[in-house]
Amino acid sequence: MSSFLNTLSDGKEMVDKVFKAAVACNEAKAIYGDVVVDATLGTLFNEEGIFVAFDSVWNTYETIDKIQKAKYASSIQGNPDFNNAVYKWLFGDLDIQTPCEIIASPGGAGAVSSTMKNILNPGETVIKPNLGWGPYKTMALECALTLTDYNMFKGNSFDIEDFKNTLSTVMDKQKRVLVIINDPCHNPSGYTMTSNEWDQIISFVNELSKKGPVIILNDIAYVDYTNTGSIWKKHFEKYNNIAKNVMVVIAFSCSKTLTAYGARVGAQVVLTKDLEQLNAFKNASIYSARSIWSTVNNSAMKLFSTIMNDDILKSAYLKEKQFYIDLLKDRASIFVSEAKEVGLEIYPHVEGFFVTIKITNNIEKEKLNIKLQKNHIFTVEVDGGLRVAICSVSRRKLKGLAKRIKEIM
Repeated sequence: MSSFLNTLSDGKEMVDKVFKAAVACNEAKAIYGDVVVDATLGTLFNEEGIFVAFDSVWNTYETIDKIQKAKYASSIQGNPDFNNAVYKWLFGDLDIQTPCEIIASPGGAGAVSSTMKNILNPGETVIKPNLGWGPYKTMALECALTLTDYNMFKGNSFDIEDFKNTLSTVMDKQKRVLVIINDPCHNPSGYTMTSNEWDQIISFVNELSKKGPVIILNDIAYVDYTNTGSIWKKHFEKYNNIAKNVMVVIAFSCSKTLTAYGARVGAQVVLTKDLEQLNAFKNASIYSARSIWSTVNNSAMKLFSTIMNDDILKSAYLKEKQFYIDLLKDRASIFVSEAKEVGLEIYPHVEGFFVTIKITNNIEKEKLNIKLQKNHIFTVEVDGGLRVAICSVSRRKLKGLAKRIKEIM
């Protein structure tokens, strides 16, 4: 019998390892209670195990008029005050000389998937890190794209040589490159690239762009949880140095920035010196938005612009957020230092929501994950290892956890 579905959709089945692990963990909590270590979801929890929703954000939300919350957005591209607030939040007083357009999206995920859809033709290849966020693959397959990986690490540093080789191979094949770089606070390793590593990347893609267009998709979902605060954003000035045949699409997410995961608001922040291509990309992205999600959550856009344009509200927000940045730093210090002490191999970690245990053999990884669950420890399987979401585990439960995992191994 013929399928009701087209050939691309027939046989699709969504098995998300993060949510699958979270469901199993919740079932264990119901039986075993506090002994369970929940290191599954990439969302902030406080030291009492309670989901964090910033008071400075959600108290402000309650002040927004109900009609404003109920209305459609004023533009498919995004409310002008929201787009302006995103530009100001990311670039502030920086000297950004490269022309820019901003298109609102449903979270960072919308920004990533829309970029894939509009940059590459079906059958072409998107390049991602070999250690990376699982939905990159899902989104690529949804757009009928193939994938290839660059190796993330060589020792304790970014593997720039494999990055260059991978991009060069794809460029020679399809005369166009779209590469995903998740930085800073890389998911799932917690690595943040150095200034020198970024300089090498930009120098290389400028040279590569002589062969064809190069598009960097810079996923900055966790940018607001760097240990250096807004200082990291000085990095964006490096995009003043991109060649004309290079485009950067920054995928910005309010999910983490505002602890507003369910509000589904983010943006494509597009920079290129080719004004014709910048306008073409903007138009294509707006067209895709209208055809897929229509407009973005109006109340959440209003919430972001309200906080960012009010010095008192923004100051309260920054103070509250800094508390959790410091907490994440403490949690990471506990797990990373103890992992080193007991010889538990992890990928290079700098900051952010996650630490990942290095296990390159998939069979061994699955076996260990099952063993951990039997011992009431719940992590998430990712390519190359097991992700520990330190964002959701208290310092109390992190103490001794690396040793427990090593012993179970």
